[in-house]
Amino acid sequence: MTHFFKLFFTALITVLFLNQPVLAQPAAPDNKKTSEEKIPVPVRIPFAVLDVQAILQESAAVKNIREQITKYGTEFEKEIEKERGNLRDANQELARQRTILAPEAFAEKRRKFEERVVEVQRLVQQRQRELDKTRNIAMEAVNQAYIEVVGRVANEKNLAIIMRKSQTAYSVGTLDLTKEILDQLNKKLPTVKVTKPGK
Repeated sequence: MTHFFKLFFTALITVLFLNQPVLAQPAAPDNKKTSEEKIPVPVRIPFAVLDVQAILQESAAVKNIREQITKYGTEFEKEIEKERGNLRDANQELARQRTILAPEAFAEKRRKFEERVVEVQRLVQQRQRELDKTRNIAMEAVNQAYIEVVGRVANEKNLAIIMRKSQTAYSVGTLDLTKEILDQLNKKLPTVKVTKPGK
């Protein structure tokens, strides 16, 4: 009986297997079509590169701003050095009076001296903030002129993209617009009047 069931089961599996529809096989690839699709289509992209760092270093306006900021910085340094000199003198005088003043009187003079030290430190920080603010305002004028020049050149040359040169792995020299942009920027904005810090 068992042998009969084994034979019956085997026959049933064979019938089911033979009656299954044949799976559709993928069509053979069209070698001609595939090779045509792999051929790259030459597309000329209106593209250029720009060395922004070089423009920031070589721009006439930026150099002019740097000179004026350096001048103001030198003036502030003289002011601060004078205050520091006064503090050194006051500290020496305080040390001299330590032996002749009552403890309470000395403590009061010491407190006032320390307050003066804090004031000078605040003055240094204030002058630095004023200098930074003045520089940023002046550089904003350069940035605005730079954007206008780049936009005009891009329109004249029908460019879709201008990238920073530092962000490209390679580019041919003919794509570099740095000199052209720099020349036009210098012509448009040769100098910038830097307002005295704190005004």
